Amino acid sequence: MTQTPLQNLRSCSEIQLSTWHAIVEAVRDEQWEEAKSLVLATDVRDHSETNEVHDTSRLNPDHTFMSEEGHYTDFTLYLKAGDTVQVQLTSERDRSYWAPTVQLFNVSSSFEICVEHTDNPIKCFSKLANRPSKGYYKDVEEYVQIWKPLCEMESAATAVDDSDCVVIENVLITWMLSFDDSKLSGTFSLPVEYVKKWAIEFDLAKCLICIRKRVLKQNHADQSKLDPEYFTWVAHGLTTQCLDPPENSVNKSKIIHFSIKYASMKIPKFKWNDTFTVEVIPKLIPDIRKESAVNNLPAANELVKNIALRHRILKEKEPPAGLPRLNESQFKALEQALNGKFTVIQGPPGTGKTVVGAYIVYWFSQLNSKNPWKLKELKDKKKKEVILYCGPSNKSVDVVAEYLLKFGHKLKQLRVYSRQMEMQEYPYPGSNLQLSHKSLRQERSKPELRDITLHHRIRMSHNPHSQAITGSDERIAHNPHSLTDADIEE
Repeated sequence: MTQTPLQNLRSCSEIQLSTWHAIVEAVRDEQWEEAKSLVLATDVRDHSETNEVHDTSRLNPDHTFMSEEGHYTDFTLYLKAGDTVQVQLTSERDRSYWAPTVQLFNVSSSFEICVEHTDNPIKCFSKLANRPSKGYYKDVEEYVQIWKPLCEMESAATAVDDSDCVVIENVLITWMLSFDDSKLSGTFSLPVEYVKKWAIEFDLAKCLICIRKRVLKQNHADQSKLDPEYFTWVAHGLTTQCLDPPENSVNKSKIIHFSIKYASMKIPKFKWNDTFTVEVIPKLIPDIRKESAVNNLPAANELVKNIALRHRILKEKEPPAGLPRLNESQFKALEQALNGKFTVIQGPPGTGKTVVGAYIVYWFSQLNSKNPWKLKELKDKKKKEVILYCGPSNKSVDVVAEYLLKFGHKLKQLRVYSRQMEMQEYPYPGSNLQLSHKSLRQERSKPELRDITLHHRIRMSHNPHSQAITGSDERIAHNPHSLTDADIEE
């Protein structure tokens, strides 16, 4: 066996290859007595050390494992067949039987990977939905009961799959246990200075968390000779609230509340000043919006409720006039869209749905110009009527935008891409930390739409602020180290 720089063979024993082969064959043939005798008679070369393992979880965030920028560290671990790695096992049910499974993979004494939530995020951060979706729902309560667990499952799976986590060391946690000892929750603080320094810009109230406490001593009464002397306690949960510090507070820190969803181990007795490792996994923005839409459905208007519940939607009393002369299928789809409050147009690929969508946008624009918006409140005086076209992907919206360009000056378009797309084309210091690995592989905005794309138009000469924006771009490109935190935030 070859020990790599990040490996520790303290819990490993070496045996002859022929003996190991005989043990495996005996287990495979279910010859348990023979396997037992082979194990007991094995000549073992022990790699254990006499030195005690010290708690290395207290890391200095200002000096330990810092890159040049101070944001991350690189670990290199070379493995080959036959090498030994240190893991921590737990148990889970497999076909109604308890079976051992890997919980933690120890890269070093101060860094581990939680295999448990990576392999099964739904078990750790949500629960299995026990009711399928339906084509029709009786009421809002039934809809929420069915779709809330489905959305939570998807949020957990996609957040872990995206893998844009932040690991925070030396976190002091205030624990709270319910009266019946069934629910565990707590709070911890995060200095605003570190939030800015580490470029944490996601919503800390909408995250998954994996809390770990290293180097806990085993209870000798329950300890087997095969068990290691120390273990790591692991618990998984969700953040529920993030409180910003008061303006007049001396210690500027965010207070994060969380609740534990799953822990395969009993809660050990912690000291009041014990610190923990907290891995924060942000939920993706589309998943946060889906969960919010489901949770807020009871407070929505009747149209939104009817759309979600698949109830009948009444038409407007006076259908608008001025429909174009199109072919029969286009005319029917367009008429339904203009006459109804909500319309679904579906069909196989290549049947012209995208073209119909472009025509719908155009004729809605024409109807808005013929029927000006009536003010209901004075505060809305400066507001203008706009048509918002959304699509499932950048490409789908780009196709419609190109169709609408053919209408010339009859339409005033503005193509708005996502913030991630803008950061790819106009990066600033630290912006790459907010981009997931998947977004870095996506295509950029289309050159054909440059004249109507928002993040390009604001840099054109017709914008009175364009010189200030392009000046900042040049400063970022040629002298990024001259920028202060205030400049970047602005």
